[in-house]
Amino acid sequence: MAFTSILKPVVLAFICVVILQYSGTDLYLSELIYYPAQQWQFKQSWLLNSVIHRGGRDVIGLIVVLMLGVALRSFLPRYRQHIYNPVYRYVAFATIMSMVTVSMLKQLTTLPCPWDLFLFGGERTNILLERAFSTNLQIGHCFPSGHASGGFALFSLYFAARAISSIRQQTGTIIDSRLTQNKWLLPGMLTGIIFGVAQQMRGAHFLSHDVASAAVCWLVCGLLAYFMLPQDNLPRENQNVIRVPSISAD
Repeated sequence: MAFTSILKPVVLAFICVVILQYSGTDLYLSELIYYPAQQWQFKQSWLLNSVIHRGGRDVIGLIVVLMLGVALRSFLPRYRQHIYNPVYRYVAFATIMSMVTVSMLKQLTTLPCPWDLFLFGGERTNILLERAFSTNLQIGHCFPSGHASGGFALFSLYFAARAISSIRQQTGTIIDSRLTQNKWLLPGMLTGIIFGVAQQMRGAHFLSHDVASAAVCWLVCGLLAYFMLPQDNLPRENQNVIRVPSISAD
């Protein structure tokens, strides 16, 4: 994948974050959920809090442990020569680093959560992106969205699928179509959206927080893939062709 193809979605996401924050769309969407009499009525929802938030966190933790196990196994003498070892190691590393990067940013940025704002029963004023790293303001521990990053970190699977396709191309085996590769965007995208919407309903995040989380995870996974994995050099006109090894007659 070209370096510009990694950066373009990040730029679009940044523009989206700016629009959501400065147009007031973030606040408007939260106002639709928040009721002064009941405040954040879904904050302690069994489905949103216990299942999607806590349960989802545990599931992602289990997935990461499995990824680590497969990656560490690749260093054992018996499996050291496996052709997909770089991919296994990449998936574990990129998934973890995506979540770690988002977590680190949360410890540096000042943007508050919706439930922290005066407007929604909290004690803080709203802060926009331009002051995200201001040293004169309290750390918000909210931007980008941490929980959603557990889903968006699975963007690593998409880049892994591209790398596997490239390896198959180089070894002359079946080449996956671009559509097949793109399907591996779904685990990260769908899980991230579900996690993100759940937290928005609880008052924990604005939509722009989730968009930023997706952008960070995409950037981390993309950059690591660019430097760690074989690149897809398949000509554009042949990208949807499936190559079947020929059988030569004696």
